[in-house]
Amino acid sequence: MRVEFGEGADLLTKAYPKLSRQLKKCAAYILEHPSEVATLSMRQLAARAGVPPSTMNRLARAIDFDTYDNFRALYRDSINEQAAGYSLESGQVHVVAHESEFDHALNAFQQAAITNIYTLFDHIDRTALERAVQSLTDARTVLVVGMLASESSANYLHHVAATGFRNWHLLARDSAELSHQLESLAPGDVVVCIAVEPCAAEAIRVARRARKAGARVIGITDRRTSPLAACSNDILLISVHSPNIFPSHIGATTLVEVLVGMVAARNERSVAENIERSERSLRDMGKYWSE
Repeated sequence: MRVEFGEGADLLTKAYPKLSRQLKKCAAYILEHPSEVATLSMRQLAARAGVPPSTMNRLARAIDFDTYDNFRALYRDSINEQAAGYSLESGQVHVVAHESEFDHALNAFQQAAITNIYTLFDHIDRTALERAVQSLTDARTVLVVGMLASESSANYLHHVAATGFRNWHLLARDSAELSHQLESLAPGDVVVCIAVEPCAAEAIRVARRARKAGARVIGITDRRTSPLAACSNDILLISVHSPNIFPSHIGATTLVEVLVGMVAARNERSVAENIERSERSLRDMGKYWSE
């Protein structure tokens, strides 16, 4: 069972934007390592956060606690409320508690997510993956396709890739632009199509049209009997298993990151330069929040 430190975390989260730089450094460490508040001394925690011990008391006062020990009590009380028994050794929390119905449901999602990731790495066709990475590296143009349930995965793939590669494009929604993109496909181009059962009809039509034009199709789908598999040069299978009625996107998201990461590694210098230019441009246009 995972221990939650809700009240303390909420207080720090709300106060964080108004804290000084030094207090933000301290607060950020606590937010990222909450169990250490309950398990380490103030001096030990301050050392790990890279701040003087006095900063811990200053932080506590900044969020309306008289002392750091009073703030720390929130974290220890969280453990007491959630665990039937616990030990505090080497900065680790070991909880022995009765699993509630909510915990059982949460654990089911955790297990499904872990299983989907393991399934991806244990069963993926590594030869097909290597071919896909090479074809994406060599491609004149890469077109990313995903509709209905797979639209979010396609958007994520394009968003990540487009910052590093100038030749990756997302299939347009506008019919005129879509027709232009498809008519422009030719040998040397690659289409990455994401579709899981029940597959979006338009995605399959795009994949078939791409193959007919001589483009290479990388199909990301959940089964070899999928209509996408039949029209793909390289088939990359993912698991969409979920404990509820909604399919999981964790496998697709992980595979997207693998693909982009491996292609980027083969063009590391130029990709880094593109990302730097893109980030600079976004900051100059005020796209990122700044205080």
